[in-house]
Amino acid sequence: MNPKGLRRLAPRERIAAIADGGSLAPVNAALEAPRPSPHLARWGIAAQDDDGVVVARAKIHGEPVLIAAQDERFLRGSAGANHADALGKLFTLARVERPAAVVIIAASGGVRLHEANPAEAALARSLASLLALRAAQVPVLSLCVADTFGGASVLACAAGRTAMTAGARLGVSGPAVIETAHGRSEVDASDAEGVAALFGAQSRSDAGCVDLVDDDADAVRDWIEAGMSEPAPFTATVQSMQGRLGARLAAMPEARLHSPATQPSPTDLPLASAPLYAGARPVDEAAWLWRGDDRPMWTTRAIEGTLGPREAHGLSAAILAHLADGGATEARTLWIIGDSQGHEASRRAEALCLSQYLAQLCAVVALARSEGVRVRGALTAIGHSAAFFATALQADEVYALKGSRVVAMEPAAIARVLGLPAAQIDALVESDPLVGHPVRQFARWGAIAAILPDARALRALMNGESAVAGG
Repeated sequence: MNPKGLRRLAPRERIAAIADGGSLAPVNAALEAPRPSPHLARWGIAAQDDDGVVVARAKIHGEPVLIAAQDERFLRGSAGANHADALGKLFTLARVERPAAVVIIAASGGVRLHEANPAEAALARSLASLLALRAAQVPVLSLCVADTFGGASVLACAAGRTAMTAGARLGVSGPAVIETAHGRSEVDASDAEGVAALFGAQSRSDAGCVDLVDDDADAVRDWIEAGMSEPAPFTATVQSMQGRLGARLAAMPEARLHSPATQPSPTDLPLASAPLYAGARPVDEAAWLWRGDDRPMWTTRAIEGTLGPREAHGLSAAILAHLADGGATEARTLWIIGDSQGHEASRRAEALCLSQYLAQLCAVVALARSEGVRVRGALTAIGHSAAFFATALQADEVYALKGSRVVAMEPAAIARVLGLPAAQIDALVESDPLVGHPVRQFARWGAIAAILPDARALRALMNGESAVAGG
């Protein structure tokens, strides 16, 4: 066992191991105060004062840094609402203080399913804050020292540089999720060697997705120092990543960068969202982005199936080309439609490292925002899992139709995590603020600006024909 390895240490010890001697200190009184989750007692779970994430300030090779270390020992490091909020506050503070770097020591199973709705909303806000920090030219470095899945994997990949130590795994969908969805012929969750070949640190490094760093405090310190000393403009890093992801996608057998081959008409769009494109025209070959004929307003195309690497890359390319060009002077608005059947949970998506494609889409949106584009989100049908997290929830404000639903936690996952009978699960799915699917339940946590009666009302809002009070 490496005496200087991070994996065997508790989160606060991990921070101390990489900090200069005597430099470790609290970030501030607010972030040092206890933040136990108020939602866990309901499920018979004792809350933890730090809610599974430790934050601190320190120096590394003499340079000031802010550090967050997730605790995989507490509910698999899952990001509850308070956990995610602490990350967001750290990123926001860093924009003011401008340390040499912000370092995330990642070890999380993703959004905490016991408090799915508030947790997903809070982690989405934290992701947007991380990218705003990068846009402000503060280096963000993420090191995965244990399993990092779900929304936490997107957060980790949204850093300017991402690394993994041996034994860590990274992905949006875990092996058990893919096996459940497609069977053992797709992924055998019991095959440790096969799982490592798909999600493991060595495989991710060999594919060019992450840096591979020895599980040694000195090696980690050197990696952080290199990340601090080699800052790159946000625009350049986003454009470079787009090219790298495109090359990776093109090299995958059967993959195509853009689909369908011909531009769809509005009647080809999903029924619930089709009215939103009236009077608009597609501006890219694959019709990922549409522009209104009479105003500087663009609308992303709703995802008809799942959001995978191809779809995320296509959306990113269209937004980069038309809204993140750095040259426009007029006021512009981007509407991100959050409807989909969820993120693509497949071997192919994980082989391509879907986490990076979703993080890149969020980074492209952040780049457009940094260039003055107003970003708004809309939900007309179903906002599902990481697909909703990486699309409409990255907007400054989100509007939803009355009958829409947010699926942060599938009924099967509720059953698995909470161990409740089917009848009780059915009731929770419709009526519970923490895990319920009707958009009114998700809206209770401040993530929805307003719920509108129909597509006509949403279209009027998009056209600036009506004002809607938040709520």
